[in-house]
Amino acid sequence: MIDPIIDIVHFLASRECNGRRTGTPGSKAARDYIIDNMMRAGIQPGSVNGYIHEFGGLPEGEIGSNIIGVIPGRGKLRDRFILVDAHYDHLGKHKTGLRYYAGADDNASAVATLLHAGKHFLEAEQYNENDRRSLIITFFDAEEPPYFNSEHMGVEHFCKDYPEIIEHIDLAIILDMLGHRMGEGTVPEKFQEIFFVIGAEKSGVGPLIDEMQNAVKNLSPMRMGAHAIPPSGDYIPLHRFDLPYLFMTTGKFRQYHTCQDTAEKLDYPKLENISNYLAYLITVLAEAPNSAYIYDRLGEDDLSSLKTLEGLFDRMDDDEQIPKNQTVFDHLQKRFIEGDVGKKNTKLDNMKDFLKQALKQVKRDGDLSHNERSKIKYLIEVVAKYMY
Repeated sequence: MIDPIIDIVHFLASRECNGRRTGTPGSKAARDYIIDNMMRAGIQPGSVNGYIHEFGGLPEGEIGSNIIGVIPGRGKLRDRFILVDAHYDHLGKHKTGLRYYAGADDNASAVATLLHAGKHFLEAEQYNENDRRSLIITFFDAEEPPYFNSEHMGVEHFCKDYPEIIEHIDLAIILDMLGHRMGEGTVPEKFQEIFFVIGAEKSGVGPLIDEMQNAVKNLSPMRMGAHAIPPSGDYIPLHRFDLPYLFMTTGKFRQYHTCQDTAEKLDYPKLENISNYLAYLITVLAEAPNSAYIYDRLGEDDLSSLKTLEGLFDRMDDDEQIPKNQTVFDHLQKRFIEGDVGKKNTKLDNMKDFLKQALKQVKRDGDLSHNERSKIKYLIEVVAKYMY
């Protein structure tokens, strides 16, 4: 039986894995452990060479190792693929040599979530005879610095070495940082249910995501347009291949890329909920019509981003720490602007009005102008600071 989510995170964040830096013994320990769980879950090897896809050419002569598994599809859709990925590498040892970067949320949380979603998917498929796509389950290596956003990333080597797979992928789902609690106890509980689903506007899967808004109790998947956040991570190379993608994350956190990103800090009930959501999502997507996977490189969805921001601010309004005579915007202004730079930022005075007017404009005319869209990024920065 596959290990529980909490056990997977604790092992990958342990001294035995020692930060899981590409090319190190700790990376191999993590890789062996992940493959063992894949075998016990029933996820088959993804290539003629087994589960491991090795690649070289890295700056310091290391050998990277992607992990690739497959859950074969059925019927007319069997030769089409959905790729689901959670990178497993991290930053390795601290410069002092005595400490290491555990990488519990980044990205052991997503590895554990994907392993369990794969297991749940296979269990449900025992009773399903519908045509469905095959699943490519990957745990890419070399996502973290010094390889981040470069040609050395494991996903880049996968795309280069497996063109026959790339040609048959209908959608990629990239998972990164799913398990931390937001705000270290200073943020209302309703915020702890949130994670973000980014990029659905690049294909036709947006309506399917919307239908699943309440699929899992105490979990709130919230859509965001890809243009609203800085591009980064394993989904970036997929642009060149015109592949639709979803990026799922809870965002950055206070312990990001520090030695304090440790296993005991994660929200394991939330990780279990996200795993259940992911298993259901890939079941729906594996059987979806081909029309859901027409890639639109220029696709944008300001309405979903604005609705998500509206929902986030509504949750802030429920924050018991906000004095009754203040609005959430007053509170944000005092907490983050006056406290940080010592003077009032008038942009915050207009946030609520902008959100209200922008929603009206998008519903009436379609997408926002470039100038107006830049304000969405500003609001996201405000929310991120609130949740940090």
